[in-house]
Order: sequence, then C-alpha cells, then structure tokens
Amino acid sequence: MYRNYLSASLLFTVLGLAAAPAQAEWKIYKFLDVGVAATDDLQLVLGEEVIYSVRPSVELAFKGNRFDHEIIGEVEVFRFGERGDDIVDGRLSLNTNGTLVQEFLFVSSSLDIAKVLPGDDFFDLTENTETQGRFKFNPFISRQIGQIADLFVGYSHQSLDDEFDGDIETTQNNLNFSLRRNPSFGGIIWSVGGNYERSRVSDDDFEQDFDSKSIFGSLGHTVGQTTFFEVITGREQNDITEFGTQEESAAFYEARLHWTPSERTTMTFGFSDRFFGEGPTFSLDHRVRNSILSASWTRDINNTDVSLGEVSPFAGDTDSPVPTIDTGFTDDLATDDLLFIAEQFRFGYKLAGLRSDLIIDAVYSDQEELEGEATRSELLGRIAFDRRLSSLTTLRLQYEHRVEEDIDGVTDNENRIGVRLLYNFDRKERVSIIDDQ
Repeated sequence: MYRNYLSASLLFTVLGLAAAPAQAEWKIYKFLDVGVAATDDLQLVLGEEVIYSVRPSVELAFKGNRFDHEIIGEVEVFRFGERGDDIVDGRLSLNTNGTLVQEFLFVSSSLDIAKVLPGDDFFDLTENTETQGRFKFNPFISRQIGQIADLFVGYSHQSLDDEFDGDIETTQNNLNFSLRRNPSFGGIIWSVGGNYERSRVSDDDFEQDFDSKSIFGSLGHTVGQTTFFEVITGREQNDITEFGTQEESAAFYEARLHWTPSERTTMTFGFSDRFFGEGPTFSLDHRVRNSILSASWTRDINNTDVSLGEVSPFAGDTDSPVPTIDTGFTDDLATDDLLFIAEQFRFGYKLAGLRSDLIIDAVYSDQEELEGEATRSELLGRIAFDRRLSSLTTLRLQYEHRVEEDIDGVTDNENRIGVRLLYNFDRKERVSIIDDQ
C-alpha cells in the first residue's frame, strides 16, 4: 500500500511540474543539525538519559504560479549515552499544493516516511521501531459567489501504516460542505452545511470504527465593522459502538460572538450543548509586527493523549530536542476502548527579533470518561529560544516539561532540555518567521 502512497505523491509533483513555466527551476537547500539533550524520565523505564543526534538533510523546493512542491530527504542518528544504543532514522517527505482550476478547484497532498513522523507520539525507545508512512490527500472547491455566499466542498483522506509493511492501521475519510454568507458584507449572515467522517483503527489485538454525520444551519447579524454573533443548530449522529456508546441522533446548539477590533486581533466566545454535555469555548489570536499570541479553550470527545506538536500554533517552528515519546495513555490497554470528554486549554506566544526568537507554548487537558468514572489529566509546556549566530548558523535552546495523571491516579513528571546547532549551507531560514515582519 505504501507504494500507492509514493505513486500518488509523485503524480501530483509531476502534475504540478507539467503546469509550470518552462523557465521555472527547482532550488536546492542543504542543512546540518547537531544536538544534545537530557531527560530525567525516558519512557518511565530508563530514568535519566543523555541523547546525542546528528541530522543532515536536503530540501528541494519549487514555487510555481499554480503548484508549489517540497521534497525533503534526511537522516537522523540518535546515540543514547547511558545505553550506548544507536537509532538511525531515514526520512522522506513529499508535499504538494496547487490549483487545478483557477479560483475554483484546489488540491494538497503529502507523504511522510520515517520512524519519527512529525507531530506523532509513537516512537518507543525501548523497542525496535519500524519505519512508518503517512499519506494525506485533500482536494477541495472554494468559490465566492458574488456577495451572496462562499461555497466550500472538501474531501480529505489520511492513512497511517504503522510498520510500513503494506497493512494500513489507521484510515480517516472526511467530507465537508458549507454555503455561507461572508460576515464582511455586513447585515444578516447565514450558513448551511454538513459533515461526514469515517475512521478505522486496527492492530493485532483490536479494531475500532467510528462514523460521524452532521448537518447544520446558522443565523446571525453583524454589529458595526468589528463584531458579529451567530446561533448554530443541527443534528449529529455518532456510531461509536466499539467504545460502548450506541448509535443515536441528537440535536446540538451553539452560540458564538466574534470580535475583530483590528485586522491583527480576533476573539471568539461561545457556548455549546452537544450529546455529551454543555460548556463554553474561547479562542484568541493576536498579531503585532514582531509577535503572535494564541490561546483557546475547547471541549470535545477523544481517546488520545495531548501533544504539543499537534496543538501548538508554532509546531513548524520548533523541533523536539529528543525523539518524541509515548506518554503511555494509548499504550495502556485499559484505556484503548475508552472515550473521554476532554477540556483543553492551549496557549502559544512567539516573539521574533532581528536575531533572536522566543517561543512559549503549553497545553493542559482534563479528561473524564464518557460513560464511566475514570479521569486523567496532562500538562505539556515548552520554552524555545533561537539565536542566529550568523547568516548560516542558528543556535537553539529548548526546555520541555510534562506532568500527567493516568486513570489509576499515578502521577508522572518529566523534564527535557536540549541544545541544537543548525548550519544551513544556502542562507535559507529553516525556522519560519513572523509573516508580517
């Protein structure tokens, strides 16, 4: 199956090149990343550990008038000081974004092949880790119909092969539709839409399927140039029988107040009532010339632990100074078949200077079993400091802290600190900077 992934990703790359001007060229960038890190609680088994790493990489980048492509190949070697073990991780990443029909039909696709996939918590340092593959494919229609409405129709597919052996362990298919009057036009605003999701997770011991369907409509009104409110209602149907919850259809309601005092600041306050209960929501995004502040408070259903790589608004700006580590929630067979009502608070701040960047981000998750009394909680925090020593060299200092309490009431703490030196041979920023700077 992974050969199909590779073929599909290469197909979109070739398709984009065929639509490119004859004079367009690929650009090649080369990097070398050397690091050392220490952790006081590695996998709850090994205790304190010092980890050394070396990562050479090559990036091929193409930016055209209709398609953008990026191919990254790299090898990272980890050496564990206490154990004396080495792990060699060869990685390949293909990314394509493009326009199939001008101002109407768009597509994006990506393929990642590695032992440590970006944003994942599956790298078990106590076992022989296999190379894994993840494929994403997302075609969508986006069209503005005058001042009447904005149309969006999108399909997304994601597959994960845990052992890169051709057996797909995780698949997710999602179809979204919405027709909405843009609030920027003022006056009465409205929307209609729907969503269908089908997910499947399997391994040697169990198989889980999840089907979700919803349809909704909303009605609201703008207040001046900066504020609008809307009320959303609809019905959702969730088939999660593998978790002990029968399929049923339930109504949901939500009220939202959106406030945009400037182009750089957006705040949303909301209150919702769904089949698992009611609760508030909140989000804030604030940008100035050299800094970004982001915060949110959400309440939803899940059966996984939290990850900074997935929730941070600056996930692409930071590298973990040690390999990503399973926290133990999803590895515990006692929690594999449990669904949790999860309240999550996320915070991120980035300050970009002329030669230095500071990133602070954190996520706190408090979870209660959907149909039971089990509870668990987790806090992850990170501080990263980048200093550009020259046009070719960047020094990174990073500290991470994790506190978690599992369903048995056992509390675990971990501290990680790392230093990395990044040398780029072509004066290209590998760490993205503030767009508005």
